[in-house]
Amino acid sequence: MLFADLLIFSTIMNANKNFNDHNYIKIQDIASNHNDLSINRIGIIDFRFILKRSNAMKILGNKFLLLENEINQKIKQKQNYLKQKEVLIKKNKNNITVEEYKKKLKLFKEEVFQIQKKYKDERNSLNKSFQKIQKKLKDLLAKIIKDVSIRKNINVVLLKENVFLFNDKNIDFTDEVLELFNNKTKSMKIIITSPK
Repeated sequence: MLFADLLIFSTIMNANKNFNDHNYIKIQDIASNHNDLSINRIGIIDFRFILKRSNAMKILGNKFLLLENEINQKIKQKQNYLKQKEVLIKKNKNNITVEEYKKKLKLFKEEVFQIQKKYKDERNSLNKSFQKIQKKLKDLLAKIIKDVSIRKNINVVLLKENVFLFNDKNIDFTDEVLELFNNKTKSMKIIITSPK
């Protein structure tokens, strides 16, 4: 009886061994098929770095700062003008009636409000214009990245900021895209619409 039990047990073990061998081959087949996929089909890109270092974004940033400084200078001049006007109104307070003083003060406050509104609108217009151009540049950059990835047979492009570790520096094609982006935007006119 013991011999029969051993025989059955050994048959079960052989069957399991064959089953495991069969699974092992399948897993190996899958692994070898996976290895056929070239690592070069994954690419890394540093989108922020390209935008930060690109000539177009530098020009856009400088134009934005220049226009923002112009707005700030105009605001400063208007503030000086308003301070002088306020001092003059308060200085003449005793020379006019209470009603005239209240009227002048009300007109002054309306003028201050109008000036503040004007410069707020001007700043908003500048910001919207900047964002619109920035979006166009980002869209162009995305298109260049897509074109390069297709040319290089890259199936997946990952943002460098989302990658913890990559050992093959050849999958990072940031510098190539930066050069192409600079070339494509070299003759691009950056016009920031002035506020009305």
